[in-house]
Amino acid sequence: MMFSWLMALSLGLGVGESTAAEIQHNAAGHVFNPTWSPDGRWLAFEINDYEGTNDLYVVEMMSGSAKAAPSKAQLPGARSSFSSGGSMAGAAVWHPQGALIFEGSNAGGTTRLFLLSPGTQGASELITSSQIRGDLSWPSVSPDGRRVAFVSDVSGAGDIHVWDRGTNSVSRMLTSPFSEMAPSFSASGEKMAYSRKNRGGEDLFVLEGTSARPWVGGNGDQSRPVYAGETIVFFSNERGDDQWDIATTSAVGSKSVIAKNVRLPLRAQPSLTPDGQWVVYGVSAPEHSHKIFMTRVDGSKTVRIDSGKVAAGEPNVVTVSGQTYLAFTALPNAGADWRQLHVINITNQLP
Repeated sequence: MMFSWLMALSLGLGVGESTAAEIQHNAAGHVFNPTWSPDGRWLAFEINDYEGTNDLYVVEMMSGSAKAAPSKAQLPGARSSFSSGGSMAGAAVWHPQGALIFEGSNAGGTTRLFLLSPGTQGASELITSSQIRGDLSWPSVSPDGRRVAFVSDVSGAGDIHVWDRGTNSVSRMLTSPFSEMAPSFSASGEKMAYSRKNRGGEDLFVLEGTSARPWVGGNGDQSRPVYAGETIVFFSNERGDDQWDIATTSAVGSKSVIAKNVRLPLRAQPSLTPDGQWVVYGVSAPEHSHKIFMTRVDGSKTVRIDSGKVAAGEPNVVTVSGQTYLAFTALPNAGADWRQLHVINITNQLP
């Protein structure tokens, strides 16, 4: 099914115009977590019907437009590619060589990690149960593509493990009585940031080698870290349960809030531009919910993009052949049933 062209959008600072395209599909549900492949050829996204099913779709893109209808990832053992019956597939990350790694489970089953080659529907299990049992979640790929970090509940709490592609071996990186979540490799691959449940909230830690170091704590949750160079970008609700901010840290104990009242994605980490210089986000304030914001990681500048939609959020950006594309989800209007996926060429709208 081909996309339909929608109304033109303009940058909040008044620079240029672009046209948004809705990536159409025939599934009923909210679209979440759009994620570009590194080369911009593919766009992965999730559809959740809020009735127990979360599906993963992949669509081939060209110049910001869909080339064909999105295809749904097919888990091994699923009854069909059209009826999941309570299955789950999501939290996708791209391997540098172009494969998609994601969490998945059939109805009532254990959550495992799967590998999908774009252009195909059938996924295969990345790590077998003989290598490690239990539920596996929060996949993260090292920049060189050699390692995949993830969380396993096999020890009871939820510890970080790493699968090495070269040796096909799984290693536990640390053991603690607390639950770890959302590991993220540094650009060098030598460090890993993650969040840990602690006294009812979440704190940030950094793992270097086998040494885990408390990094940023505080009230509430310091959650879902991602590296932008040597800076860690994360979500924080230190001001209150429903008040999410984007913060950065470059040293133990340091914390700088660069954006307030952001729209928290369902599962994704803070979204960065490919060069790691900007963080991209939506906001929860009703008067600004139609905009996508871009703030420099150092907090020095903010750009606004008017989406023309309602409750815009979960943005993801890619640059291909000198062109920069923004994917985001939003309601087409205030009375719409489902969040939909949109893509804009923002090349001429960047500072």
